[in-house]
Amino acid sequence: MEKITTIGTKIGLTTDDLIKYGDYIAKVKAFNFSHLPKKAKFILVTAINPTKAGEGKTTCSIGIADMLNHLGYQTTLALREPSLGPVFGLKGSATGGGECVMQPENEINLHYTGDFHAITTANNMVSAIIDNILYWGNALQIDPAKVVWQRCLDVNDRALRNVEIKINDKIHRNEHFQITAASEIMAILGLSKDFNDLRRRLDQAIVAYNFKNEPVYLQQLQITGSLLALLKDAVLPNLVQTKYGTPLFVHCGPFANISHGANSLIATDLALKLSDYVVSEVGFGSDLGFEKFNDIINLKKEYTPDCTVLVATIRTLKLHGGADETKLATVDLVSLKKGLVHLEHHIKIIQNYRLNFVVCLNQFATDGSEEITLVTNWLTEQKIPFGINNTYHLGIKDNPLLAKTIIEQTTRPQQYQLLFNPGTTSLTDKIKIICEKIYQTTKVTFSAVAQEKIAFYQQDDKYKTWPVCMAKNHQTIFGNKDPNDDHITIRDLKINSGAEYFIAYLADIITMPGLNKKPNALEIDVVNDQIINIK
Repeated sequence: MEKITTIGTKIGLTTDDLIKYGDYIAKVKAFNFSHLPKKAKFILVTAINPTKAGEGKTTCSIGIADMLNHLGYQTTLALREPSLGPVFGLKGSATGGGECVMQPENEINLHYTGDFHAITTANNMVSAIIDNILYWGNALQIDPAKVVWQRCLDVNDRALRNVEIKINDKIHRNEHFQITAASEIMAILGLSKDFNDLRRRLDQAIVAYNFKNEPVYLQQLQITGSLLALLKDAVLPNLVQTKYGTPLFVHCGPFANISHGANSLIATDLALKLSDYVVSEVGFGSDLGFEKFNDIINLKKEYTPDCTVLVATIRTLKLHGGADETKLATVDLVSLKKGLVHLEHHIKIIQNYRLNFVVCLNQFATDGSEEITLVTNWLTEQKIPFGINNTYHLGIKDNPLLAKTIIEQTTRPQQYQLLFNPGTTSLTDKIKIICEKIYQTTKVTFSAVAQEKIAFYQQDDKYKTWPVCMAKNHQTIFGNKDPNDDHITIRDLKINSGAEYFIAYLADIITMPGLNKKPNALEIDVVNDQIINIK
């Protein structure tokens, strides 16, 4: 690894701009650069619906950025921070793989600069103050049954999904923990543009409703200053590097299935000011993170990607074509051909926004040559720009064709469009339009609970322009276990008034994951002062 000061100089950062966390990690005083205009071409990486193991979207993002730098294009990455939940659970490391890795890997995967701890603490401090108010006479007349703020923890712990807490002998209430990545503080921090915006968003977060069914705002708790003290450093983006020395901001980590799924706007904004090209990714498939990036983050068209990269793999296409999950390493042209329908669906999602895009076929060692030919021939016939990625194995020695195709696409004009007019489209219609244009189904059912909440919020013009964050299972387009079941059920709705969006919960989506039967936590160890087996 290069010293972090050396990495900083590649994008014009001096030692005065950095707060060092050892030799290889630093926080950046991002607000020193508030006066600078954005200048970079923006490359946004998304994917088709992944398998449980993931298909290499982060690996591709890193590989593309490394290749661009190798070809002489000054490029910076902006990616999300890993959550301890998946690291110790099923997914494991979230720092890439092979030649395409963030460094230092173990530190980024674990405590890093403490951002997640600060977010968790700030979030739970809000809960503690709410319950303290209930204990000491309830001056705000909070209805204990209508506390909407939830505690969080950055560990997969299904036992905490639904718990009962005792305030005193007379007051008990139900609590629902969620993972830190799904918390509103995470969403607020990720969407804030500066420290003042962070304060504003914290103040306007609704934490509960009183006995008159009026909202109780976080500002009324009188702890915004304390929360800002906890988040003072967490709001600053973190600078690290890739194996090949590409500057890399890794900051904030909202999940894309239950939150908006992008790294912090502060990090993206800074990267766009300091580089010629910026590569970023959004979580899970284009039906989740990519849709949310466009319909939540880019409503004002401030972060329109110049090229979108759609990552696909042979094995995932076979899975979506009906192949046995245990036999994805076996050549299966029948399932692969059926899986092209799934790829076509994701292509249409991107085309909804009229964006330039490239399909990135991330090659695995088990891919058969005839399978690769089948997919590339189909893409050629459809006149879809594409490239094959082998940076996992080859790093910057990979064929540069994919990188050059991406650069070419960033030069082409595009007529970007939103799915709907955020100011005139009703909350109900926003949900229906996402279902119709992204999931490609009109079979949408609203539960009685969801209908009641939508009716309540649609009475207030203050929320008229706010977008919807769809919370659903990431493994299928429709969020159902059966990939052919195209019925969408909106079972509940929640307002995240600090993040300034609504969350629509589909089917049985949960915001606190559980651990698998043999989680990665069973393998991790420390040997000779070195952490091993985070993989």
